[in-house]
Amino acid sequence: MWLLVLNRSSGKGRANLRCQEFISLCNKDGVKYLIIDESNADKTEKSIEYQLKRGDIDAVIAFGGDGLVSLCLQQVCATSIKFSVIPCGTGNDFARSIGTHNKRVVDIYKSMKADNEIALDAALAKAGADHRWYVQVLSSGFDASVNKVANNIKWPRGRIKYTLAMLSILTRFKSIDYEIKFAAEKLSTPAMLVAVANGSTYGGGMRILPDASYTDAKLDLIWVEPVSKITLLSIFPRVFFGTHVKHPAVHVITAVQFSINAKTAAYADGEYVGNLPIDISVIPGALNSWICK
Repeated sequence: MWLLVLNRSSGKGRANLRCQEFISLCNKDGVKYLIIDESNADKTEKSIEYQLKRGDIDAVIAFGGDGLVSLCLQQVCATSIKFSVIPCGTGNDFARSIGTHNKRVVDIYKSMKADNEIALDAALAKAGADHRWYVQVLSSGFDASVNKVANNIKWPRGRIKYTLAMLSILTRFKSIDYEIKFAAEKLSTPAMLVAVANGSTYGGGMRILPDASYTDAKLDLIWVEPVSKITLLSIFPRVFFGTHVKHPAVHVITAVQFSINAKTAAYADGEYVGNLPIDISVIPGALNSWICK
C-alpha cells in the first residue's frame, strides 16, 4: 500500500494536478494507495502517523515542497518504509538529489515501479528534549536569520527570496561566538554562520557544502569567519556554484557527530529546530528512498 501525502496549496494547485496524474497511473496498474489531503501541517502529520500504525504502508510519497518532505521525514526515517517526493514547491532540494526534480510524473512513477531503491543517510538534530530528522542542511547564525525571513516571503518564490532575505538583514547582522565539539576536539570561534550538511544543497540549489554526500556516513560542517559586510556580500553569490568553500574565510570540517553552542537558533531543511545548544549525528542508511534515473 502506498500512502500519498498531498499539500494541495503547493505550487498554486500544481501539487493537486500532479497527484491526480499519479493516481490515474496507480489505478491503471492496480496499485493500492491511500491519500492524505489535509488543510494544514498539524493535521497532515497526525494523519500520517495514524496511517503508518496500520502496518500495511510500504511507501510514503509526498506531493509538495521541502516543507512537506521535512514533515514526512519525521515519520519515515529509521523505518523500512520507502519515501519519495513528486516536487511541487520552490526549493525542491531533496527532489534534486534523488532525481525527481523537473521530471514528468509518469517517469517518476515508472522509476518507483522499477523499485530503484537506495538507502540514504539522514541526520538527527537534538535540541533539549526535541529532535528533528533532516536530509539536507541545518543552518544557524546568519544562515538561520536568512531562513527565518525567507520563510515569511510569499513572493517572489525560489532562490531570489533567499537573496532578498539576505540583503534585508545584512546591514544589522553581527558575528556570533560559537563552541563546536567534534571527534574529541573543541573549537571556540566567532563566526558569521555555522551549517551542518548531510546533503549538498539548500535554498533551491545553493551548494553550501558541495562535497556532502548521502552515502558516506559523515556530516560536513561549514563556518565562516567574521568578515565585512561587503566581503560577505561577495561570498554569497558563489554559494550557487559551490566555489565559496575556496575563500580563505570559509572553513569545512567533516565528522560523524557535532555539538554546537551559541546564542542563536537552528533551522533544518528550512524548518525551525530550536535554540542552540544542539547535537547533530549522522544515521547511516536511515532513509529508504527511490532514485529516479
